[in-house]
Amino acid sequence: MRDEEEPIAAKYSRLISDLREAVFEGPGRTDSATRRSAATGGALPEPWLSYAAKVRDESWGVTDSDIEDLKAAGHGEDEIFEITVAAAVGAALRALDAGLRTLRAAG
Repeated sequence: MRDEEEPIAAKYSRLISDLREAVFEGPGRTDSATRRSAATGGALPEPWLSYAAKVRDESWGVTDSDIEDLKAAGHGEDEIFEITVAAAVGAALRALDAGLRTLRAAG
């Protein structure tokens, strides 16, 4: 199994690196530090802190009301989209890293 696992991880490492670069370092309405914080659970002002945590940890619970609250706080749709993507990608990358660590430990 390990012989198959390593080429797969290597095959996708460049794509994962490109994804990280695009989401967390690429140009956007929100700055890179804010997007990284949304992904990792770092310090953010409200309402971003609560919203990013909800996207990362309970994405099924995000409602139209959450989006409307962000808009009412003065945030535009581009900002909301970027923070949503950053938080979701952060959660996905944590899950991927955990899965790969488990596979390596089992090998």
